[in-house]
Order: sequence, then C-alpha cells, then structure tokens
Amino acid sequence: MRNTTLIIAGLICLYLPLHAQEQSHGWQEKPVIHQLPAEFAKESAVIIELNNLIKYEDGDDNQLWMYRTSHRIIKVLDEKGVENFNKMTVPLYPGESTQTIKARTILPDGTVKEIAQDKMKEMKGENGGTEIVFAMEGVEKNAEVELQVTYKKQPVFFGKETFQYLIPVVEATFELTAPSRLKFEEKGYNGFPTVSDTLIDNTRHIFAKKGSITALEKEEYSFEDASRMKAEYKLSYLPEKNAQVRTFTWQELVEKLYANTYKISDKEQKAVENYVNSIGIREGESEEEKIQKIESAIKSGITINKDIDPEKAGRMDYVIANKATSENGMVRLFASCFTAAGVKNEFGMTTNHNDILFDAGFENWTELDEYLFYFPGTKKFLSPTEIYFRYPFTSLNVLGNKGVFCKMTTIGDITNAISDIRTISPRPVTESRSDVRAAVTFDQDMEPTADVTYSYTGYCAMGLRELALLMPKDKLKDLVSNLISLAVKPENMVKYGIAGEAFENYYTAKPLEFSATIKASQLVEKAGPKYIFRLGDLIGRQSELYQKSERKLPVDMPYSHSLNRTLTIAIPDGYTVVNPEVIKMKTEIKEESGTVTTGFTSDYKLEGNQLIVNITEFYSQLHFAVADYEPFRKVINASADFNKVSIVLAKK
Repeated sequence: MRNTTLIIAGLICLYLPLHAQEQSHGWQEKPVIHQLPAEFAKESAVIIELNNLIKYEDGDDNQLWMYRTSHRIIKVLDEKGVENFNKMTVPLYPGESTQTIKARTILPDGTVKEIAQDKMKEMKGENGGTEIVFAMEGVEKNAEVELQVTYKKQPVFFGKETFQYLIPVVEATFELTAPSRLKFEEKGYNGFPTVSDTLIDNTRHIFAKKGSITALEKEEYSFEDASRMKAEYKLSYLPEKNAQVRTFTWQELVEKLYANTYKISDKEQKAVENYVNSIGIREGESEEEKIQKIESAIKSGITINKDIDPEKAGRMDYVIANKATSENGMVRLFASCFTAAGVKNEFGMTTNHNDILFDAGFENWTELDEYLFYFPGTKKFLSPTEIYFRYPFTSLNVLGNKGVFCKMTTIGDITNAISDIRTISPRPVTESRSDVRAAVTFDQDMEPTADVTYSYTGYCAMGLRELALLMPKDKLKDLVSNLISLAVKPENMVKYGIAGEAFENYYTAKPLEFSATIKASQLVEKAGPKYIFRLGDLIGRQSELYQKSERKLPVDMPYSHSLNRTLTIAIPDGYTVVNPEVIKMKTEIKEESGTVTTGFTSDYKLEGNQLIVNITEFYSQLHFAVADYEPFRKVINASADFNKVSIVLAKK
C-alpha cells in the first residue's frame, strides 16, 4: 500500500488516551489436539483457529496506543502440509514494535514443543523488508502448529482483516475493543458477518465469528483477493463530543484532500505559472491539448523519489527547480498545473480493485491507495503517479471501480470541494486493440515466408511500449522474436522492425507495431501429395480456459479490448484449399436486450489465388457472474481452438 500521509495527515494529533497491556487472545496454557471436521479430511493443512484482535487502550504515558494480535492454530495432515508449515515467518513493519511472539508445536500425542526466543532470527526478506524467521520443532502428520504475534503502534482508526486463504478455516473470529468514547463500526464482506458494538463496563466490544470457511485459490481472470472473506472497521462516532454526528466521512476526507492538493503559496503559484508557460500551454487550446501537454512534460521531466524530504517534495517551486518529488508532491504539481492552465479538474482516490472494491457506504480511508484526476470537460480520467500510463488510460487497478472525488464549488471568490462518488468507467473496447496482419507466400519447394505485423493500441500496448523504449537496442530483436514466435532459429527472421514506441502515441491512438519477415518451414508438413499448413500458428499462442474443476470466483477482465487478425495466404499455382470450412467459428455472449458484449468470429473468403481469413474477438464486458462462466470460457477457448487450425493444400 502507498504511503497515505496525504489523506491521514493530522489524524494522529487527535487526542484519545489509552492503557497498554499484553494481549494473549486465544492462547491456552494447556493446549489439546483438535478434532478435524470430516469435510476437511482430505486437505494438506487446515487452519483450526484464526483469531484477529484489535485493541485500543489508554497508556500510562497518556497516549493512544493500538495493539493488533494475530493468533492461529494450523493442523497439518500430510507431507505437503508439514513442508509448508515447518518454518514460520513473522513480518516486521515500520512504525510498529513487536510486543510478543509465541510459537509451539503440539504433537498428536499431546506433547508440546515451545519455540525459544533465541531460535527466532531477524533477517531481510525477499521483498527487502525485515522479518523474523524460525523453524517449528517436531512437525509431523496430524500435529498442530500454533503462532501468536502482538504488534504495538500509533493508532490508525481504519483497517481490514482477511479471513480466507489457500487453505480452509474451521473457525475465524474478529474482535475489536476500545474505550467507550470511541465508537467503531465493522462491516463484513464476501460472507463474513457484520456486527454492531456492545458497551460493557466502559469498554466497547465488536465480536464477529465465522465457521467453515472454504479455501479460495487463484483462478484465471479473477480478482481473488477482492473475493476473500474479510472484515473492515472504522471509527465512526465520538459519543462524548457528539454521539449523533458521524466522523471520518467522505466529506471530511475531501476537505483534507482539497487543502493538501490545491492550496499553494504565492511563491509556488508563480513557479507553476512559469512552468506551464515553459511547456507551451497557450490560450485557445482545448482542455484535451492542455492535459496532454502537462502530463507529457511532468511524466517525462519530473521523477518520483521515495526518499525525498516530505517538506521539500510538497513545495512546487522546489519540485519544478529540482525535477524531483514524492507521489503526493506529484499530485500537487498536476493539480496546480491544471488549475493554472484553466483545466477544470477533480482530484480523487480509490482502492485497488484487485484487493478490495471501493464501498461508498463504508468510509475506510486507509484502503485508498490509487490517485486519479477526473476532468468534467472531457469526462475522462488520468493517473498522475503512473509514469508509463497516458491520459485517458488510467491504472488498470481502478477500472470499473468507484472512487471519491473533490467536486469543486465556487461561491464568489471562494472555492471549496464537496465529496462526489463516481465510477471510473473503462475506456471503449475500440480504444485498446491487439491486431495481427500476416501475409504468407510459398516458394517452388512449398517453403512458406510470412510477413507479419503485430499492432497494439491503448491498454494492449502497455508494458510493451516500456520494453520497446527502455530495452537495450541489442535486445530488441529478441523482443520481436518472442512476440512473433514463428522463427524456429534466429536466422529464420530475415528482417524486423519496431514503430510507434513513443508514449505520446497514446494521445493519437497511433499503434505500437512489431513487424518481421520470417522463413517458417515448420508451418508446413507434407502428407503424401498434400500439404498441411498450420494456419492457426500465425496468431500466436492464445489463453486457454480448459478448467475441469468447478468455478468458484466471478470473472473479471482487466480492461475492455478487441483483437482483429487478417491472414492472407497466397495459394500456390495449381493448388486448392481442401478444407476451408474449418476456419469458420463463432461464439458470443448477449445481453437480454440482444447486444453482443463478448465474442469470437472467424471467417474467410477466396479472391483469386488468395485465401483471406478475418478473425474478430472482443471483450466489452469486464465482469461476469460465476453463472456466466461457461459462455465466457467458450469465447476464450475459441481463440485457443483457432490456434490449432490447419488447412490442407492439394493439387487441383
């Protein structure tokens, strides 16, 4: 998650005192082996108990402290389970202190093997963070592994706890306790319960429990993390101040965003105006032209440095002079430039839809880690901190999600912002294309040569454009060869080319193109007097969904897009295509209105000695319910099936 200081600045200064003590939720002094429900008997490992506790308490230092305790008991049932849980890793987080770590193995005969503190070693993890690693002693089949960790940190008044993983959970509990002056709310997602708080002896309690949580594994075309059972919580009321007024609302957030994003000093204003003039913004230009010039200049000329001093990173005069800032500073720079150029804009934030969907009815500020600008004049969005993306193509993590935006209101000379929840609509299917043009000729020995061009626009070009621009020049041939995978040997690629790499081509929809001329003898196989030509290989390997197990998750496509392929085969003199009918394929998904939202069609025509094959495939719908998985699977597999199509050439 990004550093969200932009949105929570000033929250910690809210004085809410606490009393610290070590938590030991769920840890039994004399543990016993648990009986496993029959429904989980065939698993490799099962989480018997998963208990997460959030506790706010008054400290002796009159400070507010927050404690998070995670306790779990895992039963291992086979060698795979033993291998997965005979070692434990406990992450350490910046700004948090680890109060306690307890770990033990309970053998099937009841023997308990405690893990001594001196066996727990601190080291650097693969992702660069610090973690504590230790081996669990004596782990064997039907043993149980138990771990409890308590962290202490400055309070955060929003959060999320996840309760569904790759292995099933017999019972999960979420508990939150706080002094009576703090009234939290909890909301469950994807089947986890939503509960209200209870006041007992000046302490508020939230307690939610869920049993028999099935395993949730990754499936193709799914946002599995967003589909996991979870509980979110937030501080919603301060009863001693005003029990009827909801706190930490979207409106409060927008007011903070507006102040942090749009309010700049006179010195900064002058620097911004000079910068806007220097990049060629002129009166009379359309908002679209101004947006493009500002984005191109900032993203190509200003770098994001996570280590930069926050105070300097937030000063526009410093940022412009030193060409470096933080993500928050980048947002301020964009907002200042748009405003100076007369471009109406609304800054907003949302969640990463791969992890959690934005919920307008539950104001969980800490999950907002995607920055966006919305332009009322063009009704399009821009991602300010995604350096390789260009307007109107935003981060893929936000498409179809909702977000909260600063909608500007002006009365006289005073401008403020009100919260506005809007949907980040995907771009039209026609703006992101992945096309193939291929022309095949044969020499007198029936050896084929293919002139092939792969063309990409919009989201389909993302990732590839970065490679084409940033990859060393001596590696570009390998890039083309990997994309157009027809050359069996390097020398089979007679020539190649790349065009349209510049990021600014997103503005004009000029495609990124990879072209090659390839001698592809492997496409032809002699079968007696006939020749078999692997026509489907010209479109490259395709995604497949030949899943035999029952689909559990809904289908989510990353973006709307289309794929169009034109294959032109010059039929050798004296030959004919024996089986052209194998080319014809069609499958599609329709709405109740009859509108086709997703489909695959392949057809052909014969013009003289040319066989011209046209293939269209498109995905304008991003989300499909589990019940609609089968028709979606058929469309995906149609392309993979075409990849296997061969035509037969025979003498007339």
